[in-house]
Amino acid sequence: MHIYKKQGNHIHATIPRRLMNTYGEILKEGVIYKIQHFEVAATTRSYRPVTSTNNIIKWTSFTFIVEDDQNMPIPKHKFEFYPTENISHRTNKQDYLIGKKEGTTNTQSNNTRYLQTFQCADVVGYITVIESKKKATISKGETQLRYIYIEDERKQPVGVTLWGHTADLIDEAEAVKGSEKTVVIITSTKVVDYKGESQLQSTYATKVYINLDIPETRKLKESEDEPTRVKFVNNGITEGNADGHAK
Repeated sequence: MHIYKKQGNHIHATIPRRLMNTYGEILKEGVIYKIQHFEVAATTRSYRPVTSTNNIIKWTSFTFIVEDDQNMPIPKHKFEFYPTENISHRTNKQDYLIGKKEGTTNTQSNNTRYLQTFQCADVVGYITVIESKKKATISKGETQLRYIYIEDERKQPVGVTLWGHTADLIDEAEAVKGSEKTVVIITSTKVVDYKGESQLQSTYATKVYINLDIPETRKLKESEDEPTRVKFVNNGITEGNADGHAK
């Protein structure tokens, strides 16, 4: 999850699996909370959903959470939009973060490790192509995926692969009906290269918003261009490979 602080920046936060029953149902998106007694640690994940920090908030058994004043001037949503025409700059780009090696103390030798991480990107655009879901076999078993294409105000197209549950976050029937643009926000995507083309893939942190009422969405919907009718592609198959790239 991402936490937007009143100082104007946001930070990545995680809840340990053992505490999900305690805190998982308490936290609701868009609600302002006061959070006390937590730990701040260096990230150990292979990707960074936000750029503001290399650290994450970690819940503990002593973490205290209570709803705060909902009238505080804190936006309900915070995004780090990356222009689609520039995503090639982040293709397979890795940063190396320096952190303490697990199981060691600061006084022990050889306590430094280098962690490869991918900086994620948030994108916004209107859907031009949406494909039906299909199944794919990966190393951890069978999953599902969906390919879509989006464009921004510069009409720069980019392919996006939505893996697992994120494939269900876009209703193909809703996307193709009507004459208005369907504007989608896709967060925490990973930029990859496929046959010389930069594309996006969802991650475990990805969320999808359809026609969210924010300035960036309104700008796209109110542009002078004629709405582009969404093209639906029915794959007509139930099995796919695991390359995970839009075609």
